[in-house]
Amino acid sequence: MVVFSQNEKYPIPPKTNTLLFYIQRNHNSNTIIYDAMYDEKGNLDDDEPIIVYWRRYDEQSQKMELRNIEKWYAYGVDWEKVEYKKMYSIKLVADKKHKFWLKQLAPFKSVIITTINNELSVLDHIYIYADNSGMWPTVKYIELFGKSIKTKEKTCEKLIID
Repeated sequence: MVVFSQNEKYPIPPKTNTLLFYIQRNHNSNTIIYDAMYDEKGNLDDDEPIIVYWRRYDEQSQKMELRNIEKWYAYGVDWEKVEYKKMYSIKLVADKKHKFWLKQLAPFKSVIITTINNELSVLDHIYIYADNSGMWPTVKYIELFGKSIKTKEKTCEKLIID
């Protein structure tokens, strides 16, 4: 049996028409938010379809930009438009192996699709557990949470990092 350790006392970011998913960590309740960027007609912005920032819940819940080192090595995203599928291939800079897709469903409505526990799913959020005892945090495992596209049931998976 897999045990998930996401902290249930952490605040959950409000669902908005831009929120794609969020990341929470074992360090504190500060949350990394991934929002879709739209043009005035509600289409994803080709130059910057996703913006990433902190919601500093441990302080006054203020919004704060990521530091450059966080963008480059931890929480940033790279994207590439896939014209024939009308979606974007998304890679988290910290995990280039896992595949994510940004798909627009309607004006001002988009989702991130990935595989969670062998089910094609809409990603809701990620929880990261890291050991902080060294110079730099070492990720021990990642938990993915979403909803199956096929069954609409919740999906979750724990990925152990060696």
